[in-house]
Amino acid sequence: MLREAFEYLTTPCPPLARRFGYLSEMVALGARHRRQRRAWAPHVAACHRFVEQAMEWATPGGRALVAGSGLLIEIPLERLTARFDEVVLVDILHSRAVRRRVAPLPNVRLVEMDVSGALAPLAASLDSRGPLPTGFVAPIPEGSPFRFALSCNLLSQLPLLPLEAVERRAPKIPAADRMAFALRMVHGHLCWLTAIAEHAALFTDMDTSWIHGGTVTEVEDSTWGLALPAPDMSWLWDIAPAPEQDRRHDLRHSVGGWFDVRSVTSALPPC
Repeated sequence: MLREAFEYLTTPCPPLARRFGYLSEMVALGARHRRQRRAWAPHVAACHRFVEQAMEWATPGGRALVAGSGLLIEIPLERLTARFDEVVLVDILHSRAVRRRVAPLPNVRLVEMDVSGALAPLAASLDSRGPLPTGFVAPIPEGSPFRFALSCNLLSQLPLLPLEAVERRAPKIPAADRMAFALRMVHGHLCWLTAIAEHAALFTDMDTSWIHGGTVTEVEDSTWGLALPAPDMSWLWDIAPAPEQDRRHDLRHSVGGWFDVRSVTSALPPC
């Protein structure tokens, strides 16, 4: 607990990220990984394999972008830096540990950015007690288009903390409006990826299972109603074996990866 408290108090954090709980989430994720390192190991290895195969689709050299770089747990950073001239790690905040890790790497750059473009409009809507925003646009990173872009376990997570803020501040907003807001975020993210890079890939959890005694008792969709095609790679992530999240139930994600985001967006409404 002392380590987590120190991280929370000393990590540089933009105001919007702090307001919506991203700093707390980052600290908690790091602590969970330390507790569950062995359970997470197959997932981390699968993520590295996926990224290593996905980046082969792009011509070496040029600039690469990783969205949702987080704590760099799921990213084979050194393989990326060896293949591309510059690697830009994008997240809403970067921990001190991440800053220390990339400091010796001359071709890595850190960028703090809300890749959804939704947080500032949502904050304004909540402050004014207005409707959920509809016209938000994800920012185009400086230097686009990139040779390669990767969305790292980000798609399903984008609406989570914003919707928690809606529940706290505006609980009377109808569920249908919340779901439409979430769907705009995830669909917009796919469109953003295709706009910023010559080639883009992503991996994300697709559903969550609660398991008791080896039997699946409940399955929850993680893609907010977005009808994704079959992934190019898939694997299971034992994210919270009992009693991490629940005293008797294990929590498991089904994760999918797509080597070409355009193959995903071609099956969805136009961007």
